[in-house]
Amino acid sequence: MASFLYNARDPNGQTQTGLIEAASTGVAISQLRDRGLLVVNLKEELEEDGQAGGRSKLGIQGFLGPRNVQVELSLRQLAVMLRGGISLLAAMQKICEQSDSRAIRNVYSNLIDEVQRGLPFSEALETQPGFPAFVTRLVGVGERTGVQEDVLVQAADMMKSRREMVMDVVSALAYPFLIVVFISMAALYIVTTLIPKLTALLAGLGKELPPITASLVTTSNYLQEWGPAILSVVGLSVVAFVVAWFTPKARLLIDSIALRIPLLGKIFRLTGTLTFSQTMGTLLGSGVTVLDSLVTTQQMHTNTYLVSIVQRSRDAIIRGNSLADSLRENWGFMPLLSTMVAVGEESGTLDEVLDEVSEFHKARLERLMKLFSTIVTTGVIVCAGLLVAYVYIAFFVGMFAIAGK
Repeated sequence: MASFLYNARDPNGQTQTGLIEAASTGVAISQLRDRGLLVVNLKEELEEDGQAGGRSKLGIQGFLGPRNVQVELSLRQLAVMLRGGISLLAAMQKICEQSDSRAIRNVYSNLIDEVQRGLPFSEALETQPGFPAFVTRLVGVGERTGVQEDVLVQAADMMKSRREMVMDVVSALAYPFLIVVFISMAALYIVTTLIPKLTALLAGLGKELPPITASLVTTSNYLQEWGPAILSVVGLSVVAFVVAWFTPKARLLIDSIALRIPLLGKIFRLTGTLTFSQTMGTLLGSGVTVLDSLVTTQQMHTNTYLVSIVQRSRDAIIRGNSLADSLRENWGFMPLLSTMVAVGEESGTLDEVLDEVSEFHKARLERLMKLFSTIVTTGVIVCAGLLVAYVYIAFFVGMFAIAGK
């Protein structure tokens, strides 16, 4: 039996600390939950000759690692083989032999070496690229509770859900962006190439241009004269944005502003809320403490402003405040999150409440992305149509004017 120092909160919100003996971390958390306590932090007492579990990461410099979908598939394969009675080392060896991906073969070959040297599987995963932080956390829980195959499937499902969410957001934003790029290139070609030829033709005939045709010619001349300067300004703006993006304070400001953009900012907020609730719900339901879950959740966010909110929430919990209050005080996530977190903390079912919150916000995000894609696509098509109509009308009005004289 091991001894664990715990820091938990009772249904009244009061902080309690103490010592509990249990066979594993998972058992200790279950016992504390049975008492109606929400575990904030749990730490095993070390023997005098014990060592802190901080092994140095080996790392693989210059190795990009496998793709997300390849890691997900390998985790499912591991789960199937473990359920079939195959040992962990034998299962990893099978993946090395059967995988079509060289990156996966390299990763699992290194994992086999690490496990054979005595390193736990969860800690061995930390030394390899391609495995998100929540996967190593869940695998560690599986090692302590003895349900490794179930945890591997859960980790794979979470990776799939996150990948699909990112792909949906990227698709919703990329399609309108590509349309804008192609329409802009076509318009630039018309204005800088076709219109000058039309102007030369009409000038050669000595005819006066109609007003709409004259305006098109003026626009073409302006772009040809000031085009290099405009491109230079755009290029410098892009460089300045990239530099600011890699500057911590400027990046924080950019991410904060991005959350306030109409419609698009709401998509970013919903995405962040879904990431938070989904990750926290999965980790807490697997037996990971609140503080450790927040550390992993913080690493899952790409928006630095939301990352700072999670960090402030973790610091607030360490000071004895509730998670719901810290989320409510810091604007960024959707308002429903803090409300439901408060309900979960009071009832002791925070993991279940967060799962429901993630499902709700996932449905909202899907609807909003469809709306955004429809609005932007329609707007781009209308603008492109107006541009093409303007060019055609100007051209043919000029031709008809010449023919009529």
